[in-house]
Amino acid sequence: MDRVILHSDINSCYASVERLYKPELEGKPFAVCGSQEMRHGIVLAKDDAAKRAGVKTGMAIRQLCPELEVVEPHFERYAKYSAMVREIYAEYTDLCEPFGIDESWLDITNCLACPDPVKTADEIRRRVRAETGLTVSVGVSWNKVLAKLGSDYKKPDAVTVIDREHFKSMVWGLPASDMLMVGRSTRRELARMGIQTI
Repeated sequence: MDRVILHSDINSCYASVERLYKPELEGKPFAVCGSQEMRHGIVLAKDDAAKRAGVKTGMAIRQLCPELEVVEPHFERYAKYSAMVREIYAEYTDLCEPFGIDESWLDITNCLACPDPVKTADEIRRRVRAETGLTVSVGVSWNKVLAKLGSDYKKPDAVTVIDREHFKSMVWGLPASDMLMVGRSTRRELARMGIQTI
């Protein structure tokens, strides 16, 4: 029997938490940045509107347009909401592996309370939204790498299944950089070898 792995990712975690405290940011492009007084910190997170405007994590504040709302980080808030979300995960399985503050793998392979993985993933998604005000995207697959690809496949607030029947058509054409642990240097090395896709 295949393992059943979920990967749940809090969508735009820092920015989403800040929006809970500042509802006036709704609909406005904004970024969570460090050292905004000096305007030489970097973007730690951005909302979807800022992302569409070309703002990227790691950009220097001085590169940003002056109209963009800049919000200082509150790491204690992010830790608090991360813990709240993980408490929800713990109700489904004790095999929960955090991956940073905003992502976790959940192994529900032998979970009698989770006979339908897709329904379980959707229930988790709906509960996180109802109980915390945040959204998550959840990938469902038989291993961690593909489950993470699933959570990145469709955002925000979505469930994506990558199963054995469809994984080739869903995954093989994606850029190699979409795969877990393929960063800039690995992507460059793969490209040098002529490998562009997964």
